[in-house]
Amino acid sequence: MYYLGVDGGGTKTRYILIDENFNTKVDIERGTIHIHQIGIEGLKREITTAVHDICDRAKISLSEIENIFLAIPGYGESENDKKIIDDALKEILKGVNYRADNDCVAGWAAGTGCKEGINIVAGTGSIAFGKNRFGKTARCGGWGYSIGDDGGAYWIAIKLLNEYTKEKDGRKPRTKLVDIVDNEYGIDKYFGIVDMVYNKYNLSRTDIASVAKTTYLGALEGVEECIKIYEEAAGELFRHIKSLSQELDFKDDFIVSYTGSVFKAGDFILEPMRKLIEKENINCILSPPKLEPWNGAALMAYVESGKEIPKQVTFNK
Repeated sequence: MYYLGVDGGGTKTRYILIDENFNTKVDIERGTIHIHQIGIEGLKREITTAVHDICDRAKISLSEIENIFLAIPGYGESENDKKIIDDALKEILKGVNYRADNDCVAGWAAGTGCKEGINIVAGTGSIAFGKNRFGKTARCGGWGYSIGDDGGAYWIAIKLLNEYTKEKDGRKPRTKLVDIVDNEYGIDKYFGIVDMVYNKYNLSRTDIASVAKTTYLGALEGVEECIKIYEEAAGELFRHIKSLSQELDFKDDFIVSYTGSVFKAGDFILEPMRKLIEKENINCILSPPKLEPWNGAALMAYVESGKEIPKQVTFNK
């Protein structure tokens, strides 16, 4: 039998078909399935086309797929949206065993290997999900960039741009940061950053979030404000860990895995997180994810079928 993991994101979706020995049979990438971007008809079309394509490539029938796990961005955040998505899935996956959940669940499965613990995601936005030994689950963050997503790349980018503008017009002492930003984005006019953000980027959340990488460049150059931004981001992400550890009553050596572009900053973000974990006496193991998020979705499909997870899970190409 086969198991299909669908790892949905804000810009793309990864589909992984595996067999019972975790051999990858089909691995394809398509567009987003976020209904606020493509609508419910777009979601139905994307998933239907992808599933048919996967079956064709694997030379199997849909009935040979034991279970499908769909990690859908935004799922469960609006009861109305959830019902619309659930009704659509019932229509297009009739006769198939499947389960849909928020994309943070696939991140948790990949991060912990479906073991007791927490996965914190800091990509464009931020969100954390955890599950304890009794099966209780909880989520923290993921409120969206307008009112939350603290510690995510968009949040970091806005902090950086705010610092840049203050140094640019003299409200704060000028540092290397101004030259780093100007050189990175080819800004040669005083208000060039305005044209970039409002016109070139058209206030795109994804494009603005990409500016967060400049915070890393500044930190490497020893720019104190960039280092402070990472420390503040670490503090916000730590709040997620603390909240879930209390909600799920974690005690002994539970896993806290981390995923997302923000963590590419390495110790600039991880070291202040470690210090906060130690200061608050939270007995956890901070570690990189065991699997890729899309493999986490496939692992969830395997688990949802009632299979027991081996001690060591390795996905084979």
